[in-house]
Amino acid sequence: MFSSEFNKTVKKVLVSYKKDVPAALESANQVCGLFNMHGIKGIVRPSMGITAADTEGIGLVVVCGGDGTLLITLGKIFPLEVPIIGIDFGTLGFLVEIPERQKEDAVERFFEGSLEFIPRMALNIEIIRKGKTVEKLISLNEAAVAREKNIHARVINLTVSLDGVWLNDFRADGLIIATPTGSTAYSLSAGGPIVQPHMNAFILTPICPHTLSNRPLIISPSELKIKILPQGRNIFISADGRDGLKLCDGDEIVIKKHPSKVYLSTSSSYDYWNILRTKLSW
Repeated sequence: MFSSEFNKTVKKVLVSYKKDVPAALESANQVCGLFNMHGIKGIVRPSMGITAADTEGIGLVVVCGGDGTLLITLGKIFPLEVPIIGIDFGTLGFLVEIPERQKEDAVERFFEGSLEFIPRMALNIEIIRKGKTVEKLISLNEAAVAREKNIHARVINLTVSLDGVWLNDFRADGLIIATPTGSTAYSLSAGGPIVQPHMNAFILTPICPHTLSNRPLIISPSELKIKILPQGRNIFISADGRDGLKLCDGDEIVIKKHPSKVYLSTSSSYDYWNILRTKLSW
């Protein structure tokens, strides 16, 4: 999708920035000023301070920060299907692609209609307790189910099914369910595969499995159901690294492909493989 498809209808822009980074705030104010010059209202907020009122009527989001800032911002605005321009203040991110020095060029290309946005898949996560939904979460990278961090290395017990068919019982430190976008994040650190971001797949990566034959799996997006087996220890679920939600024995986690997509801007010089080579020192 190119910005020519929607740039004439944008009336309000939310510009988020990485908190406590003066250069990011300065850049955010500059970007806001560029949109104001074109008659578009802009508001500037730290990513962690975005409120529901800030998202009313927005047609575009600009993030001045790294991948973490983008994920925090996304958690505040989703499921609004609003395109996101990422201005990179990190160290060559996978999600935030436009270098800070090119921010004015990116805004100009937005108004020219040539700025491209690539759709990314997200996860819809529902926690069910005693037959009732107690929480709904979304994630662009992954959902992680894991034990409470402590000095005792105790495994947790999970049973997993796909579209109602039992897959496996996992005994491990935890389980990561990642999107292709998130395959280069926590899942990769836990030994999961790298999957091109445009692919349509879920990646299941056990964290330090008790049974060595439990290897990462790449599956078609399905209704994935994870049940917490009785075990008498604290287990949490986290979406994109945000604060974890404590789970109870017998809880069920249902994960599906979210019906909404996340549209991320891409740099004109974007090269996924070059980013991989640089980040992984190939």
